[in-house]
Amino acid sequence: RDVDLNEVVVSVVDLIRHRIELQDLYFKMDLFREPLFVHGDVNQLQQCFLNLGFNAIEAMGPGGRLHIATARAADGKMADVRIEDTGHGIAQKHLDHIYDPFFTTKEAGQGTGMGLSIVYGVVKSHQGEIEVHSQVDQGTIFSICLPLTPAEKEAVGGN
Repeated sequence: RDVDLNEVVVSVVDLIRHRIELQDLYFKMDLFREPLFVHGDVNQLQQCFLNLGFNAIEAMGPGGRLHIATARAADGKMADVRIEDTGHGIAQKHLDHIYDPFFTTKEAGQGTGMGLSIVYGVVKSHQGEIEVHSQVDQGTIFSICLPLTPAEKEAVGGN
């Protein structure tokens, strides 16, 4: 069904807000001023953003910064969700494997290595794209682009 990404992001933030507060993180959310409708499964999209949010929180210590933003791409055809943290980052040597099932850099018993694999699967099943930019000791940015519904594209004059 058609789902507003802004509503999905707000629902995920409601679920992770307590962890953000417990970890004493600085949090900022910037939502696009209009709804961003994509055709998709709300539960899968929530799981996707929840996994990215928890990974970001786990990567940071007190005083870290988490920024979640939604936007419409300049071409008017895609919606973008960015999750940015100031955590420990992902080593360059691991970036090619982060979406592989069961790949993890966490201590034994701390993670299954399925979180980013699930994220990747959800994005692809929604005909989207995912990018990651990361620097060790600087942080990570995940950007997910999903196609807007046809009615949404027409509302901005695209086609």
